[in-house]
Amino acid sequence: MFEAVLFDCDGVLVDSEVLSTRALHRSIQSLGMNYTEAQVHQEFTGHSWPDCVKMVEQRLGKPIPDMQRFLDQNREHSEQLMRTQLETMPGIKDALERLEHPFAVVTNSRTFELQLKLKVTGLEDFFPVERRIDCQKFDVAKPDPAIYRKAAEHLGVDITRCLVIEDSVPGLTAATGAGATVWAYRPHANEQQLKDFGVDRVFHDWFEFSVPHAQA
Repeated sequence: MFEAVLFDCDGVLVDSEVLSTRALHRSIQSLGMNYTEAQVHQEFTGHSWPDCVKMVEQRLGKPIPDMQRFLDQNREHSEQLMRTQLETMPGIKDALERLEHPFAVVTNSRTFELQLKLKVTGLEDFFPVERRIDCQKFDVAKPDPAIYRKAAEHLGVDITRCLVIEDSVPGLTAATGAGATVWAYRPHANEQQLKDFGVDRVFHDWFEFSVPHAQA
């Protein structure tokens, strides 16, 4: 049935979304914005870093003063949290070891972020460089469906024969828009949104993950 499996990273492979939220929250606080971590998580989760910066400026009502300092601070916060607290989602390593299909990671993380996340969690051997599709290297980000089309092209498969595992609204938007079959893992979207997206399956445990084989 499927020729390849494409995994989102944050919230699917690694439990990084809380840490990313915390890092961005610290950066936003330095600008004097009165946001809670919960608000940051709700508004920014799943968006690419360039989109997050644009959203911060929109809410700030002006360009970020000293942009380089803001970027450097966020990278410092993010790396410190990832190096000390990042973990894989329970059961994902077993799921990847069982998987007989070609697979890759497709993410809105920047190149250095993805490399760090995979290294810290011991997932880098599962995803060699040629199986890493990030928004910085491929110059496209979710919710744009082009990121998944480029991923399928990179693997040499048809996107309509790919299974995508996603959790965020931007990711679901990109995957369904590209024409892939989509399963949602611990999704942030509500039941009606999942129906609207046409998600084929929702699951919450990697130990129940099993992918049908392609049929000629």
